[in-house]
Amino acid sequence: MDEHFLFYVPPGQIDHARLQFTEDEAHHITKVLRKQPGDIVQATDGVGNTMDVRLIEVDKKKVAGEVIATYNTPAEPDRILAMGVIRQRERLEFAIEKAVELGVTKIVLVHSEHAGRMEIKSRRIDKTIIAAIKQSRRPWLPAWEERDSFFDVLAAYRESREVVMAHPDVEGTYEWKAEDTPMLLLVGPEGGFSPNEVEQAVASDIKIISLGQKRLRTETAVCAMLVLANLGR
Repeated sequence: MDEHFLFYVPPGQIDHARLQFTEDEAHHITKVLRKQPGDIVQATDGVGNTMDVRLIEVDKKKVAGEVIATYNTPAEPDRILAMGVIRQRERLEFAIEKAVELGVTKIVLVHSEHAGRMEIKSRRIDKTIIAAIKQSRRPWLPAWEERDSFFDVLAAYRESREVVMAHPDVEGTYEWKAEDTPMLLLVGPEGGFSPNEVEQAVASDIKIISLGQKRLRTETAVCAMLVLANLGR
């Protein structure tokens, strides 16, 4: 069994011990890895289960298998990332990819005051997230959604979570909470948070931290924020 590769199979395509791979995954199995019936691969259903799968049907249009072993991983720490939308799609997808690899459980793409509206390609976001859990071998598939403002995000997710906003030119220190503390992490768009958004954060007693003296791109700030949260420093 090649443990370097992890495939994703939606729960709806698993029927007890039998499963069928998606078209994209079937192409990888047949064209790239050239697997044959009887070979064993690993797959996840995105809800905590990693499975050893023996292939029983392998052709150009369909790859199916039977589950011969299942390993369950407990739910991950609740960590939501709300980030301002980046207009350049490649950079937006890069930020999402790295956020997933660094352990977020949900991503909220915010059409904030300095980001404005833009069309989000749902299929591309889905593929980016799936590719990232496969790369990092995460058995949990993060959810994602869009919101019209950071105020909407706070109304939906602030309760029972530690809320931390990244913003430049902030003095003072912040002591990160234990890893299992539910968290909502806020990262602004290219233009940063608006004065109105910062004022609301201050009024709401949200923890505001600096990520250093340099002004960072949004995707860089996402990585820095999550590394700090993961290390607890």
